Amino acid sequence: MVQVTIAPDCGNAPRKQLLRDFTIALAKRDAQALLPTVADDVVWEIVGRRTVRGKADFADAVATAVERQAETLLLDSILTHGSEGAVSSRMAFPGGGAMRCCDVSAFSGHSKTAKIKRITSYWIEE
Repeated sequence: MVQVTIAPDCGNAPRKQLLRDFTIALAKRDAQALLPTVADDVVWEIVGRRTVRGKADFADAVATAVERQAETLLLDSILTHGSEGAVSSRMAFPGGGAMRCCDVSAFSGHSKTAKIKRITSYWIEE
């Protein structure tokens, strides 16, 4: 189980809540929780590692993108504006190792129910 710490004011808007829940599910490598939030033609670029196109490939990539399930997840900041958002977070792994993350997302539209269409992830191993 991932121990989650969220900075104050990281979830007071629908898009912030969606990005918060998305990041938590990603740290847990829970593709089933993530799939309803992404568009069928989602593009996920993990800079310097790989680019995933489409929902089916996205589901497969979730299990392997984060090589181990995180032990702790700290959500430092969630920012949203219009049809875009970003999450700054930190993950620590059982037995050692950590990663700093910035995931920038673009939504398919401006509605509260819009799906995530593009994710650009900047992940740095510590």
